[in-house]
Amino acid sequence: MSVFVDTGVFFAHHDTDAKRHADAVTAFDKLLDGEYGQPYTSDYVLDETVTLVRVRTGSLDAADTAARRILGADPFPNVFETIHVEPDDVRSSLETFRRYGDQELSFTDASSIHLCDSRGIDSVLSFDDDFDGLIKRVDPGA
Repeated sequence: MSVFVDTGVFFAHHDTDAKRHADAVTAFDKLLDGEYGQPYTSDYVLDETVTLVRVRTGSLDAADTAARRILGADPFPNVFETIHVEPDDVRSSLETFRRYGDQELSFTDASSIHLCDSRGIDSVLSFDDDFDGLIKRVDPGA
């Protein structure tokens, strides 16, 4: 069993004022307990999360903390396997982006779908219902 963690979950976990913070904390507890199996994310999601935290908070320290949490740098546990998007993945992600052009997917979301499909990752942990019908989604708020 495995799960790919999306940007919104990382952001909501980090931002104590986010309306979905409690749901994200509960989801993280389940991740740490192994309930979802091996958690994955990508360097694209890392980029998106760190940028979002920096823009929304205006704080380099907050963005750095979010990055350290994802990367498992001390004092955070190293639980996420970060998939690095390779050139072939970029091309395939673009194909996924085009294939689902009628959806409102970001390119990062399309790359997440491709990575799950190509790496045999079972589901995506996300608040974003744009994934519904494209890949199995675990809703952290459910």
